[in-house]
Formats: sequence, C-alpha cells, structure tokens
Amino acid sequence: MRIVHAPTEIAGQMGVLCDELKRRGHEVNGYNWFHTYINYKNSVVHTDAYELARHMVPLAKNSDVFHFHNGNTFSVEGLELPALKLQNKKMVMHHWGNDVRTDQAVKRLNPYALPKSYYSDEEIDRRLKRLSTYIDTAIVQDYEMVPYVKDYYKNVHVVPLACKVDSFVPRYPRVDQTNPLIVHAPTSREFKGTVYVQAGIEQLKGRQLPFRYQPVENMSHEQALATYGEADIIIDQVLCGTYGMLSVEAMALGKVVVAYIRDDVRAQLPSNFPIVSTAPEKVADTLEELLRNPQLRYEIGQKSRRFVEEFHDVRVIAEILEKIYLK
Repeated sequence: MRIVHAPTEIAGQMGVLCDELKRRGHEVNGYNWFHTYINYKNSVVHTDAYELARHMVPLAKNSDVFHFHNGNTFSVEGLELPALKLQNKKMVMHHWGNDVRTDQAVKRLNPYALPKSYYSDEEIDRRLKRLSTYIDTAIVQDYEMVPYVKDYYKNVHVVPLACKVDSFVPRYPRVDQTNPLIVHAPTSREFKGTVYVQAGIEQLKGRQLPFRYQPVENMSHEQALATYGEADIIIDQVLCGTYGMLSVEAMALGKVVVAYIRDDVRAQLPSNFPIVSTAPEKVADTLEELLRNPQLRYEIGQKSRRFVEEFHDVRVIAEILEKIYLK
C-alpha cells in the first residue's frame, strides 16, 4: 500500500508507525507541521502547512491510504476531504486527546478537572461533525478516549500506543538500591497534575525515607530517555485517568510507572497491566509503599517490560493498522 501520515506528530507516534510500515514493505511518507523542543529522531518530513498544501494534489493522486492525526488534514479546514471522498480514497483520523476532549464530557467522565482543550466544546463538535462527514473511521489510543468520538464516526478502533521495544534496553530497579530515584516528566504541568506530584514529594520528605527526585522538563527526547534510564520509579499523569507515551517508554525500560488509571479504563486493559494506579491526593502514600519495598519495584519493572512487549510493540501495532487499512 502507498500510505501518507499527516500532518501532526504526537509523542513520536507518526514516525514510529511510518518506519515500521516501511519495514513491512509499504510505501510510506509522514509529514509533520507541529514542531516542538522534544525533537524526535525519525524519518518524518518536517514541513509547514503552506508547503504541505502545495503537495496535496500529487499526494492525493499517488496514495492509497491517508492516515490523518490530531483532527488535522492537509488544509486548515479539511477543504480537500470532499475530493478525496469522491476518489474513494481510504482515510482514517487518529485522535490523540485534546483535539476531542470536551469540557462537558470530561466533567461527566472524570472525577478530576482537566485543563480545557485548545478548542471550545462547540468548535470540537463542529470539527468532528465535518471530519466524520467524509471520514468513516477513527482511531484512538485507549478506552478513555472512546466516549469523545463514538457518536461521530461509523467505526472507532482502539489502537494502543506504539513503541520500538527492541530499541530500549531494560534497566530494572535494583533490589540493593538504598536511595531510589523518582522521575516526573511534565510536558504539560497542568494536564499531568504536576502540582499533586510535587505535593506528594514534599509529604514524602517528612517521612524519613531515602529517595531522590528529579523533574524532567525542556529536554530533547534523547536527553529525557537517558534520565529515565537512571530512574527506579517514573510518575506519569495523575489526572487524566489513563497513561501516555512516557509510561510506555518507562515500561520498555523496565521501570515502575505510577499514574492515575480510571476504573472503567482499567477494566478494558489486559489482566497483566502493571502500572501502579494512584489518586492525585494519594501520591505520597503510593510512593511510600514502593520506596519501602525494593523487591516489589524489581518485580513490577519486569512485568512492565513484558507488558510492553506484548501490548505496545510497534510490530503488533502495525499489523493492527494494516487490517484497519484493508477494511
């Protein structure tokens, strides 16, 4: 198949998927117009909206599948979608979170408040209605996101986050580690609930427990991974009710991951799911149990690696995508 991924790179996922689909024999190009300091190393073409729009016609003519990301297409308002639909092009929209989370739905589904999306609820509704007029199939990363899109698209597929697991060498928490390192990496402090993490760390300091704490911010992806490799415990997001790419990479490294996982989301995950769930107000208690039990840390680290190999390996995810494209 000739496949185009565009136009928004989120958490390095576009590049990881494109690379694996190429390895499997497809002709694949990825185009990204969303640039950040994280600087993922992959084969995606970094461009801007103007340049991408200039190549829209030849791409449309020579491609079989269009895999769009984050509610965006080649043009700002998706002006090309009617023409692609008329040409019977295969199209999927991969939603990633804040492009579809309405404030009203979050209040209904989540006991904890999240920062508002970059769109209003009315704008999200308008955009989803327009996109689903021309695109029948949506992809989301987990069941936390299904409620936001299920009433719009004919087909909604849950496809887990993809990880090049073989590129991660696990470094399991050492049982003889007497001064464990806790890491938290808030790409968005408000969304990740960093204020609760910091409060939990401050509480821990009064409990006479040896540990080190290091926040990871404003680093490239390569720099951040080096820090994660040194950690024993990695705290992801404690408000959203699910886990993100930080958790996946941390598990690939064999680390203990702490995050808030909503009960309804957990019910849809495999029985061997290893992430230690915590409520934002219970971060200190959760961490204390882990700090006091080095053997538990080691065992969870091993379970983390096995889970990623089974559930998030990009080879597994690419096979799922191929089946979706063929439908």
